[in-house]
Amino acid sequence: MLGSSPMGPVVDTRSPTTLLAKPNMWLYSWPNISGRTRPVNSSIIIRAPLHVQVAERLRLMIDSGELEPGARLNEIDLCNTMGVSRTPLREAIRSLATEGLIELQPNRGASVSIISHEDVSEILPIMAALEGLGGRLAATYMSEEKIAQVRKVHDQMISHYQNREVAEYFETNRLIHELVTEGSGNQTLVDTINSLSAKVRRARFSAQMTEESWAKAVSEHEEIIAALEAKDPERLEAILIQHVETKRATILGTLEDKN
Repeated sequence: MLGSSPMGPVVDTRSPTTLLAKPNMWLYSWPNISGRTRPVNSSIIIRAPLHVQVAERLRLMIDSGELEPGARLNEIDLCNTMGVSRTPLREAIRSLATEGLIELQPNRGASVSIISHEDVSEILPIMAALEGLGGRLAATYMSEEKIAQVRKVHDQMISHYQNREVAEYFETNRLIHELVTEGSGNQTLVDTINSLSAKVRRARFSAQMTEESWAKAVSEHEEIIAALEAKDPERLEAILIQHVETKRATILGTLEDKN
């Protein structure tokens, strides 16, 4: 529980993994196929085509763990849960299959993809190199206005970290990486990173984080912002590469513990 003292705010010392068991108010719930309610991000683009909205909902159900790795997708139950017909649902499933989040198997339907040790070992080093390149380009070409926007999101992330608002922390963390990558001005690079990130996002979200590793991630983000504001391409590239490598080690450790 958070509070205050003469020395300032009292920080909740529970680990992020523990806190994820009690999601924050930025999430809302709807019944899942077992009749329970589970938290899902409410930031769905309301005016997007229906199949895009359904895809976003499925993506969040996968990220939040409502749809677990290897789980079969029951079209009837999902249609009832979301209040949609099979057409937009099937379009959404095909879309997520191209991202690698869902596997389509002949005569067996669709299921949530399982992230393996090999997947993480292959994908994360590539992402480290690409995010490093994106950072180098962003530090070179990003405008002061865009950098200020990243700083604002970073400050929000720090606030969420201090208040142990885990879901909001992960959301602002993700947004910072997207803004830096987009600041590269290279759309091919942005698309490639987004495609790879989608394949391991669930693993990144569910990876066990100790208090020490969480603090380290925040410290690295402080360095990312400092290098970006200093417009230091080499430094930002090196920090981002190390940052993704740290994530890789955390994810692999979690996968090994589960096995």
